[in-house]
Amino acid sequence: MANEIGAALRRIRKNRGESIVEVAKATHTSPASFTKWENEQTTPSERSVRKLAEYYSIEPVELLALAYPDKYAPKEEAAPEEDLSNSIRIEDVISPDTDLSFNGKLVSDQDKHLIGAFVSGLLLSKKEYKQD
Repeated sequence: MANEIGAALRRIRKNRGESIVEVAKATHTSPASFTKWENEQTTPSERSVRKLAEYYSIEPVELLALAYPDKYAPKEEAAPEEDLSNSIRIEDVISPDTDLSFNGKLVSDQDKHLIGAFVSGLLLSKKEYKQD
């Protein structure tokens, strides 16, 4: 199963020093069902998850998001698109077809190559510019 509810239920129960039988009895659940949930063989119903959250004194949505992520997991906000209309691609700057100038003089192909290598190395050393 893709969810993580079983591992969370086991971790919470063990941190509290309780047995499966104790938790099952307190939440009116069968020990067999609780064992299946912890082993991620089945997913507890939303009602059962809410009972467990109440028993453990935690917000129900924390457990519900693990059991039913499509329904309860917080939605990530899409990052606003950056306005690239006024940008220049570094790849275009260091392209063999582009002439670079500095202080009114053309930069030699050799210097252009060095600039490209330096800029590429600098940017690739930073996490945000690495390709996945």
